[in-house]
Amino acid sequence: MIVACSRASAQAFGLSVFPSANSLLVSNSLTYTINLTNLTGLVLNDVWITNSFSGPFQYITYSPSQPINGVLTNATSVQFDLGPLSIGNIVQVLLTVQPNAAGAFTNAVVVADPGTIYVASTNAVVSVSNQVVLADLAVTMTGPGQAVITNDLMTYGVSVTNLGPSDAPDVILTNITPPSVVSIAPTNQPATNTIALGTVTSGGFTNLFFTVEPTNATNLTFSASVGSPVVQDPNTTNNTATINIPVIAYLPGTLVAVTNSGQSIDFANGSLRQSITLSNAGLSSVPAVRIVVTGLTNRLFNAVGTNNGNPFVYYSTNLTAGQSVGLLLEYFPRTLFPFTNSQLQAFAVPVPNWTPPPVAGTSTNLVISQIVQLANGNMVIEWPAVTNQTYTVVYSDNVLFSNAMIAPPSIVAPANIVLWTDYGPPETVSAPTNASTRFYRVLQNP
Repeated sequence: MIVACSRASAQAFGLSVFPSANSLLVSNSLTYTINLTNLTGLVLNDVWITNSFSGPFQYITYSPSQPINGVLTNATSVQFDLGPLSIGNIVQVLLTVQPNAAGAFTNAVVVADPGTIYVASTNAVVSVSNQVVLADLAVTMTGPGQAVITNDLMTYGVSVTNLGPSDAPDVILTNITPPSVVSIAPTNQPATNTIALGTVTSGGFTNLFFTVEPTNATNLTFSASVGSPVVQDPNTTNNTATINIPVIAYLPGTLVAVTNSGQSIDFANGSLRQSITLSNAGLSSVPAVRIVVTGLTNRLFNAVGTNNGNPFVYYSTNLTAGQSVGLLLEYFPRTLFPFTNSQLQAFAVPVPNWTPPPVAGTSTNLVISQIVQLANGNMVIEWPAVTNQTYTVVYSDNVLFSNAMIAPPSIVAPANIVLWTDYGPPETVSAPTNASTRFYRVLQNP
């Protein structure tokens, strides 16, 4: 807990103190980060920082951001003689001590220049315990399901679990990202990001997701670690995790995408639809194709990702030399807008992985209320839903679902009933032929 500064002279100093933990065990190391700024408008001759502790402690070490005159220690305090401090000068001092008794351990920090009236103070209170908390903390990481292309928005997951037997207070997750990525969410997170998770109950877990944008084609290594200063962990082998994610460039290929229809409204889901034709103008087949749509004023509703700020869809199977296929783009809101073929860019990519997750334990397999085949061959499925809940459609050519695939993207239910149309690419690999050769499941996502 940090208590706000009180100053005898307004704006004399900018002062903040941050302990490395809110609670810890007796005789564990505790580091204070002390930040000080001279806001007096004067050059000060001799500035001192005094740390007065409420209980017994052992001084360990200190590290200043600039040379100082020295440090004085006794049984109750640690003092730093910073010497002269110029106008606006910023100093940071790291002080490490070990509290030697249980209870509230308070560091009363005072900064002053004895030759002036300028003074500032603040308190940092840490809970010190001599009771050992036994808990097996574990961390795992999951990467994206698809191949990552340079400048894709890429999300990876970090899961922290407490395997017990006790609740674990003051759990800290440290997430480390490689230098060749731009942090999107959380925004501008540092390469080493420390996140306080609070208490993770026995048997409980916390899932976090981080979105980054890789800027180069390379192999990226992400890592995470978990711990708590008040927990004795009987199994430290699962306290760290690492994932390696290759980032690639687009594959070679000569591909062309053009519109082949005007824009029309689909009254079943309220979207604006437009057909495009994708052609392989090269001499070799490509494993799959990504169609990037640029310069949009409307949202691409069936997009499955973003590259360099532009949404994209997939044609998720092989496209041979000279072959052409049709795809349907969906937009919101359902208002006509200008669109040119120059806004469509097609690139060869590896085949996307649309393997669905196991139904048991990860999702709920819902009962589909209706499946209707339209006159144009498209299949419409209907299911009861929870508004704003996310659902994933899975399809297969056999009732056993031995070769099932996801129909991306997942759907956020706008109401208590959802109508979804299978019209073929980009949602499904091919258009349905008849009701006896395509089977569906709907998964309610966790």
